[in-house]
Amino acid sequence: SAFDPVPPAAKQLVPDTTFAAFFPEPVAALASTRGLVCLRGACSAAYYVANPATLAGERLPAPERDHRAQGDPAVVIVFDLDPRDADPERADGRGKGFYRHYHIVVAFPLAEGIYAFESFSSSAWAWRFGRGVGSAEAVLPSSGVGALGCAFWRTTMGPFLCYKPLARRAELVPAPVEVMQWPYWELGEMEGTLCATCMDARVEVVVVLRLNFARRATSGAISWTLAGYFEGGCLRGRQDVTLLRSQGKAEVVMWDPSSETVVAMDLEGRTTRVIRFIPGSGYYADFIPYVSSLAAVSRSG
Repeated sequence: SAFDPVPPAAKQLVPDTTFAAFFPEPVAALASTRGLVCLRGACSAAYYVANPATLAGERLPAPERDHRAQGDPAVVIVFDLDPRDADPERADGRGKGFYRHYHIVVAFPLAEGIYAFESFSSSAWAWRFGRGVGSAEAVLPSSGVGALGCAFWRTTMGPFLCYKPLARRAELVPAPVEVMQWPYWELGEMEGTLCATCMDARVEVVVVLRLNFARRATSGAISWTLAGYFEGGCLRGRQDVTLLRSQGKAEVVMWDPSSETVVAMDLEGRTTRVIRFIPGSGYYADFIPYVSSLAAVSRSG
């Protein structure tokens, strides 16, 4: 069901089994970026890439390593950078089909705190190992975001884990000091850029920070800038509100358990979109942001 601009009353989300029936086995959704979804088969453990809007999909060849041998892997879909990224309408592929090279990036544990990387390239239609490993204590698999041609995850250490599939290298990106000042925060992608959204326990204040990935010439460090600040909007004063990952528009997305509603607000706190789930469905528990597009899974498609 579409997460449309806010109607007079919140739209209720209803189950749709069409997409699930497309696969030869039960599948679990792992990641989504710009209209493509990566899924894993419950029986075969095979990876699939599909577009729910067009019902196009492909089963990927098997990776060389067992990504689940030492624990849960973390998966992100990353698109190669392209001049079209400067135009959100073209980058999202609205209104027409398009094919862009992408990578299915998997960070999987080798031992406690040590992660290896294997990524699938849609250009080569093959898996490639990363150069070296990453030390990150523990990666939070459900925090993955694809932006700026890279995969990002939150870690229990504080810094973000960043993997660049073209260079096949991982590095730790310092988190903005502001995230340590707030009890709740989440990563997201807004208009092609990585963002961190922070809030307090009762949604009195919401702060959005944007990553400046171009390194400073003098220090070699990256920096963060303030993208938005507002005082909670329609959810101000609520308890137990959860930040959800954003994707696409410059919006903060939250789950309000008191009304079982997902609410999106712009960076000035105005409500832009609302959607309500069937009471007790529990759909939000495994929330994956998805932006519909006509993106092609493969060049032949």
